[in-house]
Amino acid sequence: MYHTGLNLDLPVSMGGYDCARKPEEPIVVHMMKAECHPGLPARQQHVFGRMELYNTTFETMERNIREQLARTLGPRSFDPARDITAITVNRWPHGYAYEYNSLFDSFWVEGGETPCEVARRTHGRIAIANADAGAYAYTDEAINQAYRAVSELTKS
Repeated sequence: MYHTGLNLDLPVSMGGYDCARKPEEPIVVHMMKAECHPGLPARQQHVFGRMELYNTTFETMERNIREQLARTLGPRSFDPARDITAITVNRWPHGYAYEYNSLFDSFWVEGGETPCEVARRTHGRIAIANADAGAYAYTDEAINQAYRAVSELTKS
């Protein structure tokens, strides 16, 4: 199976948008794929996951989406050519930002400067900002790091 997670959109209506309430109404299907390479250290799995994400074409992603939905929903008269209106792919490599783990990263427990703090030091008028700069694989961390980087540049 290509995608490891598949779920329907949350039933939220707001503003002028009303969520689907009946089976015959269109609905967003959220599919997720997380690259795993059992037996490798977590840090190496993150590297492989990011490489796979960068190297997978959108055509491959679309084909796998259509095939998996056909296998999953086909017995219920689902036809990908007829029933899929649009496909949006979010290729977010920050999903593979390595998050420190006290089981594998002794500096996380012992304290001191972390590798991401060393790597994100400003260099003249250059500041580094992304999810990796905070070792936390979420959009809010990328935003936090952007704020930090701009603040560092404007106070010097």
